[in-house]
Amino acid sequence: MTMAAPAGGLPGWGMAVLLWAFALGYWDLRHRRLPNALTFAAALAGLGSWAILGASPLGASGMSMLAGSGIALLLTVPGYLLHKLGAGDVKLLVAVALLGGVAATLVSFVVGALIAGIGAGARALLGSRFGLPPVAAGRQLPFGTALALGFAVAVLGGHVGDLP
Repeated sequence: MTMAAPAGGLPGWGMAVLLWAFALGYWDLRHRRLPNALTFAAALAGLGSWAILGASPLGASGMSMLAGSGIALLLTVPGYLLHKLGAGDVKLLVAVALLGGVAATLVSFVVGALIAGIGAGARALLGSRFGLPPVAAGRQLPFGTALALGFAVAVLGGHVGDLP
């Protein structure tokens, strides 16, 4: 027997996922990796909420969570296979889908790509001015940080759950 999730998700989860996103963003920026403990814990929270309440902690339907996970894989696995993204980036976007559904997945990826592009351009143009060494060829920029910021934008903007 499943209980119904309240409209808009579970109380307090908005702040919890924002703190999670900022912790992951900081960790990726600082250590250039995303800990499995944080990405898997969020994915399990999303799946557990769906199993008990029939929706994600942020109120996304099971179908939206599933579709968002598929979209997350379509958007990130090619970059992983081409060695442009790390496995943590893939797991992060799937966790975003399981927490916030299709809308959060799409907003997180688009905003994250914009942030990463602006950051890479700014570093290329201004990095030497501030004493930053150029990014080595083949070295990945911390895309997880940009995805985490994109997810924060999605949550704060109310872009979670099903698409309209």
